[in-house]
Amino acid sequence: MVTRATVMTLPFAAALALAGCSGPNNEAAEGSPTPEEIQSSAAAAATADAETASSEQPSTDAGAASTDVEDLPDFLKPYPDSTVLSAARAKAENGADSGKLEQVSLVMSAQAEPKDIFKYYSKALKKAGFEPYGDEVKTKSAQVVNFRHKDNEGLLVVTIAEDPSEKSNSIVTVGGNIVP
Repeated sequence: MVTRATVMTLPFAAALALAGCSGPNNEAAEGSPTPEEIQSSAAAAATADAETASSEQPSTDAGAASTDVEDLPDFLKPYPDSTVLSAARAKAENGADSGKLEQVSLVMSAQAEPKDIFKYYSKALKKAGFEPYGDEVKTKSAQVVNFRHKDNEGLLVVTIAEDPSEKSNSIVTVGGNIVP
């Protein structure tokens, strides 16, 4: 059985839903939106939904992680005899860094001692103008070394962790921001 209160509040609830359930920030705001404002809001929401839906369509690049290292800079190549799990390079899209930096990432599985892996990347990054930044951090299952570029805002992190599925392997991640 539908009560009179339900019938009376239904139009109010519908108006709130169409208006986005939020009101203006100031206390002295005007009353309920006009039908034209509600229609305009609904049209804007439909346009935004259509744009979101089209941007969420999978592209040919989407899906599984890429293992293509061709786009990575020369100094960020896979450790010898490692298996690349993923590789990526993209423009940084964070506020002040937008367009100025690129984000890079390389993840691989390697059967080598962490000290040898760090030595390999320290040498390669030094040639590219990077230097160690801060102290090496060691935990029970991982080691981390940060590198920053001497002349720009580039910052890379090399992390070596135990591979949980294969104890004789290490998961190596090299990633961060570079100046193109």
